[in-house]
Amino acid sequence: MTERELAFLSVAEAGRKIRSRQLSPVDLIEACVARSQRIDPLLGSLVTLMHDTARKQARAAAEEIARGHWTGPLHGIPLTYKDIVATAGTRTTAGSRVLKDWIPDRDAAVVSKLRAAGAITLGKAALSEFTFAGGSGPNDFVKAPRNPWNRSFEAGGSSNGSAVGVAAGLALASIGSDSGGSIRIPAAFCGVVGLKPTYGRVTRTGVVPLSYSMDHLGPITRSVEDAALLLDAMCGADPSDRTTLSAPPPAQPFASALKRPVRGFRVGLLSSYMEGVGIDEETSTAFDVARRILGSLGMSLREVKAPHIAYASAAGYNTIMRVEAFEHHFAMLRDHRAEYGQAFRNIARGGLITAHEYLRAQKARALICTEIRSVFDEVDLIALPVTATSPGGGGYAQEGTDVKVRKGALSHGAAYTAPFNLTGEPAISIPCGFNRAGVPIGLQLVARAFREDTLLAAAHAYERATEWHTRQPQDAA
Repeated sequence: MTERELAFLSVAEAGRKIRSRQLSPVDLIEACVARSQRIDPLLGSLVTLMHDTARKQARAAAEEIARGHWTGPLHGIPLTYKDIVATAGTRTTAGSRVLKDWIPDRDAAVVSKLRAAGAITLGKAALSEFTFAGGSGPNDFVKAPRNPWNRSFEAGGSSNGSAVGVAAGLALASIGSDSGGSIRIPAAFCGVVGLKPTYGRVTRTGVVPLSYSMDHLGPITRSVEDAALLLDAMCGADPSDRTTLSAPPPAQPFASALKRPVRGFRVGLLSSYMEGVGIDEETSTAFDVARRILGSLGMSLREVKAPHIAYASAAGYNTIMRVEAFEHHFAMLRDHRAEYGQAFRNIARGGLITAHEYLRAQKARALICTEIRSVFDEVDLIALPVTATSPGGGGYAQEGTDVKVRKGALSHGAAYTAPFNLTGEPAISIPCGFNRAGVPIGLQLVARAFREDTLLAAAHAYERATEWHTRQPQDAA
């Protein structure tokens, strides 16, 4: 196989070849290393290269497999981690000058879990500073990666380096974080799969926080099957992260849920909310086609109502997230203000929010959670776009992540994603088309809390009925 063919293998395909000894983890790592050295200088998806570490782990994996000790489908698979995920002995910067010299003494819990499953650590992925999306500024420590489909544009935020690297064939998968859409939006803009699990499904121990009550960790991959395989290895209770203790263990591996029939699944549409947010013509067309495909698979589509979801971005992103971020950053803002870049203005605003405003936001959150739970009494899934528009589409600013659509009062770039960080339901972005600039468009599916099995089954069925996920960007030149 050529270097490109190796680097664009799915996790599942590579895992099968490694198990059958058709492929050595060493050869797979060398393909990814060569591509990252040649292509990433033009994309900027990686903050820290860990090629020596990856080669050492690949040789160890090859020796283990040769002795008959195969740990599972992730054994020998190269991954990157968003650079808020602590890696022992390797700097973890959170994309900020404030932490540019921080070298953790232990791995984050999710790294330990994936290493136990045999995964190889290839590098640390770029991100918006401290995961606060909003474009990059001239003073930022890490510049926003370029979109591999069209380098005139960025790739959203904040897990942009993770999505760019996976889409460009620099790693087979990556672990990102999502506090308002930060896995799903970059995944949509890069034409890959981004899964935000249920709040509490995956431990966050050893991860630099943004918002305690809205942060989620999840995989960015090239297929739904790959996302399921990574989630199987990542999930589980962690006494050090008490939010995980309420997560029921899955009855069976998530990868096995892909075989579940989807005929009869009920899919809810929030058309009145979409009218308020607004949507550009290309995204609207792609979403309409995606809805018809869901229907052709035997799913029934119906309108549902969640009248107060319109307050989700204001309550969650603008209030709760900023208050929680400010609380975490207070001492660092006090002592290292000059070292912050673009994130400073976003985080510092949290110190200006009053207790009255915070309480009102929490009341709105409770109301929205109740409404969404009621929606899931009627349906199994909700279908929405990931964003109102995509880079190069109608009205999208070339730099930054806010969208400006001709109609709609709620033009925030995370208006379609942030509600489900507020409520905690699992959500996935899967490719559903391209815009006039050649940049991908994403379809979002949302399921009831802790029903990733339903979510993955539906997403996999849609993926098999389409070809968007099979397309690859041309190598940067």
